[in-house]
Amino acid sequence: MKSVSLPQKLSVLFLALLWGLMSLLLSGCQAQAPIEIGFVAGLTGRNAALGVDGRDGALLALDQINQTGGVAGRSLELVVRDDLGTPDGAIAADEDLISADVVAIIGHMISETNMAVWPIIEKSGVIFLSPTVSTPQIAGLDDNFFRLMPVNSYPAGRLADYTANQLGLKRVAIFYDLDNQAFTQTFRDGFAAQFEQLGGQVVADYPFSSSQNPDFKLYLEESQPAQPQAILIIASAADTAVLSQQVDLLNMDVQLLTSNWALTNDLIQDGGKAVDGILTIVSHDENNQSPEYLDFETRFEERFGHKPTFAAGYGYEAILILAEALQKTGGSATGLREALLETKDFTGVNGHITLDPYGDVIRTLYLITVQDGQFQTLSTLDINPE
Repeated sequence: MKSVSLPQKLSVLFLALLWGLMSLLLSGCQAQAPIEIGFVAGLTGRNAALGVDGRDGALLALDQINQTGGVAGRSLELVVRDDLGTPDGAIAADEDLISADVVAIIGHMISETNMAVWPIIEKSGVIFLSPTVSTPQIAGLDDNFFRLMPVNSYPAGRLADYTANQLGLKRVAIFYDLDNQAFTQTFRDGFAAQFEQLGGQVVADYPFSSSQNPDFKLYLEESQPAQPQAILIIASAADTAVLSQQVDLLNMDVQLLTSNWALTNDLIQDGGKAVDGILTIVSHDENNQSPEYLDFETRFEERFGHKPTFAAGYGYEAILILAEALQKTGGSATGLREALLETKDFTGVNGHITLDPYGDVIRTLYLITVQDGQFQTLSTLDINPE
């Protein structure tokens, strides 16, 4: 047998040690790789305010978690995609995030966009956690979709209760945007069913497409002979503001009502005095004085230069809830659905959050108005999860 020289032995030993060291370094780098979370919403286009606020809230929560050690010893990273507020944009964004193998996806923010990609969501098996989607079309399903905003039949029905029983109004005209039909149609139907059950009447119904530049003045003039006592506008902040201004210009003596979709700063900025007194029922408190909210509000304003909207709060909560679930799974997607379903009485910035067995949320409702250019909470209403 040929003997091996000492230099050769040392060379082999050196290479073995070098290989071992490289393996350790590589495994260490892999262990410290960030946990990638997708975020998808309309960041451009007509409803960009909702998506941008949701993204900013998510970024604030992510930074907070990373500053305190991350999740399972790893930092979080947000992979952001713009769904353009369109079905095609949503499909492209979701497919991109799913192929990127993110651990979960925060989004979408608009019900119609979410429904456009529903087959992709179901087929992917990836956890989707929406801050603001509230259509009842996908409620009560045993699937991979979770949400932080109550199914809209709850606030719609409670708004009908308040309109009929507290305000004593029995004649309502309804305007709703078919470009987000998954939300607006179901909100309209939930309100109308409860309102009519209480003896009220929908005296005029105006579905419209915001992308077609509708003539709101013409619609309002057509509704006047029906003598509505209230007008319910189920549309974006921009369209709700325009409709409200037209109501004001026509000197119509009606109570304005709206949905949570309109509650961004654009409503006040674009609507001005015309939106003073408008009413809606939502799942966030505009006069929130809890320590959690005040801390969130201060940090959000310091970073982004303006006060947070409800969408920012829900985006922030989405990351916190997802991070708590990921801590239980060690940062893995495996077991994430079961970990999220354990969310009970979680303290968010907008109150306590419980997810039911289907991933739908149970949380408190609030009666909101606009007063002197500011959103104000008038009262608290307990949600009925049945």
